[in-house]
Amino acid sequence: MKYSIPILLIHGGAGNWRERDSENAKKEIDNALRVGYEEFKSGNSLDAVVSAISYMEDSGLFDAGIGSVKNSKGEIEMDAGLMLGNDLRAGAVASVKVKNPIRLAKRVLEDGRHVLMVGRNDDFPFFAHSGNYGGDTVGAVALDKDGNLVAGTSTGGISGKLPGRVGDSPIPGAGYYATQRVAVSSTGVGEIILKILPAKEVDILVSMGFSLEDVVRSVINKVTNIFGKGNIGMIAIDNKGVATAYYNTLGMARGIKWSDGQKTMIFEGEI
Repeated sequence: MKYSIPILLIHGGAGNWRERDSENAKKEIDNALRVGYEEFKSGNSLDAVVSAISYMEDSGLFDAGIGSVKNSKGEIEMDAGLMLGNDLRAGAVASVKVKNPIRLAKRVLEDGRHVLMVGRNDDFPFFAHSGNYGGDTVGAVALDKDGNLVAGTSTGGISGKLPGRVGDSPIPGAGYYATQRVAVSSTGVGEIILKILPAKEVDILVSMGFSLEDVVRSVINKVTNIFGKGNIGMIAIDNKGVATAYYNTLGMARGIKWSDGQKTMIFEGEI
């Protein structure tokens, strides 16, 4: 569906939301949309994405930030990635213990020397509690009035993972991707997403002239055909203001805000 710019589209993870606090999740998605969208008044898509994801990291409800699940040693290791589509700058962090991994990823992006840093925990206080919703992720994509497309993703990973495990969330083309055409954020089982690189695949197919909605649905269906259901969800927006979301799980917390409207959903409903 096409929306009026600026647009902010976010997710709080694809998974079995029938066993989770879906009503509270909808409220927090609403709040994250408002916080992120406020950045458009003085900032751009990058600011909107970082603020929305930071809010979800701080909420404690999602598997990111202070809500992150613990690994097999009872420790918390978080991953996050961020990408600007217009100039293909990217910044990501993996296996970090900081309050807001997405803000640390932003620092890597702005520094510009590297794309992915591992285990950088400096300059940020760390605190966390055991997450209740393992295996999911938070993410956001945005398009501002200057045409900047940005994608970001942040996660605590999967519950009981081996120390040092890194999933798809900090990897460009897997957990997130942005170009001048599209911005995409993925959620689900990292080991599967890393094998398919679905966010990159969306950009390739859009560059061939296929519609964004058909492309995202097709990529999700490809994953389902290979690995079965219950492992992936994606949100995406293109440079024309078309936004979409699709998943093969029992729900995906998601919401969108545009210049004259906002909507949030967990189960059925079209973005």
